[in-house]
Amino acid sequence: MQDRKRWLAAIFIVALMGATATIMNTPSIRTAAAAELPAGDHWRNFDGHWSYWHEADHRWYYTDGTHWFYHNGVGWAVYQFDKLFGRGFVPGGYHPPAPEKVVVPHHDIFRR
Repeated sequence: MQDRKRWLAAIFIVALMGATATIMNTPSIRTAAAAELPAGDHWRNFDGHWSYWHEADHRWYYTDGTHWFYHNGVGWAVYQFDKLFGRGFVPGGYHPPAPEKVVVPHHDIFRR
């Protein structure tokens, strides 16, 4: 009788561990949604920073609240409003700073 109870307890524990492992390895809805890229222009939070993908320019943009930057494939550079993203923008009194006068961000961008 004691052996039967031990065997049933062992089978129950193994089944419980297997069910837990299966549930832990199942991709969640949030993971699947994060992997999908929206079509066209969109914002994305990556590495703790919000960046903007502009489809017409095929590049990422980022602002620190004062200046705009674009990702040139290697790193961030000061944006001079020369591509499609800056068209239609009225800068007013804003003049893009010289690149050596601004601390450029160091965070990376989302890559497929």
